[in-house]
Amino acid sequence: MGTSLRTVVVAVILAAPTVSAQQGAATGVGSAESASAEVLARGRYMVVTGHCNNCHTAGYQQTAGNIPEKDWLTGRDIGHRGPWGTTYPTNLRINVNKMSEAEWVAYASTLRARPGMPSWSLRDTDAADLRAMYRFIRSLGPSDKPSRPPLPPGEEPQTLYIRVIAAPKPPAPPADVSPSVATAEMLARGRYMLVTGHCNNCHTANYGVLEGNVPDKDWVKGSRAGHRGPWGTIYATNLRTNVNLMTEDQWVAYAKTVRPRPPMPWWAVHETDVEDVRAHRLRERQRGNACDD
Repeated sequence: MGTSLRTVVVAVILAAPTVSAQQGAATGVGSAESASAEVLARGRYMVVTGHCNNCHTAGYQQTAGNIPEKDWLTGRDIGHRGPWGTTYPTNLRINVNKMSEAEWVAYASTLRARPGMPSWSLRDTDAADLRAMYRFIRSLGPSDKPSRPPLPPGEEPQTLYIRVIAAPKPPAPPADVSPSVATAEMLARGRYMLVTGHCNNCHTANYGVLEGNVPDKDWVKGSRAGHRGPWGTIYATNLRTNVNLMTEDQWVAYAKTVRPRPPMPWWAVHETDVEDVRAHRLRERQRGNACDD
């Protein structure tokens, strides 16, 4: 593809590079508490539906999630290349095993990483889910596989990479519209799943540019940033159009069986529980039907 077989070119829109958060940021190693099966299951669920493996686990996307857990989150040699140079997804198991639980929660709640890590979504994850993720990642055991170091601008990567095209920031968006209080709990859950499941990163225009600061009324209306590969070039769809054409049961059935073209991680949607899928749909419908732009 192109002039080099080492090059993967995907046009995406992300924010300008910010301060890197690499491994070794921990101040010490904390002892992991014994985690209940319920907490571990919740941590695993957040890792899967939050798409952590898509970048941090080698081969995960290529095999549609069919990688044994013992190999999860050990980093990947596919870089993200842009004006900042080339960065690589880190070995999270090294990072987490250097931290106490409290240090991990503080780190994740304030993280501002370089592209293409959607650190704004991690910052919006609540502390209980961050703790569950910590305990699950610790349960995978330590890993001594070093993360590939970043490359400076101008240095040609000797690995596959994704080219990230940074766009200028658009004007500041207007204030958001508050959701209806009639179904506030369900709507809040649906919103949380959209954010922590990274739906907006592809399906909301300029979401990455603004680090998540896009009003809810403009969410999941599709994006003009394409994903190009052997299948051609495809674009993130307007989910609000799709959802408004379905009943709730139809949406659940669709979400649990959908197998779209890359880069949509459909296997993670398949693992999302039914109540979260229902909340996801309710949140999208609640935003209204003005979805034709």
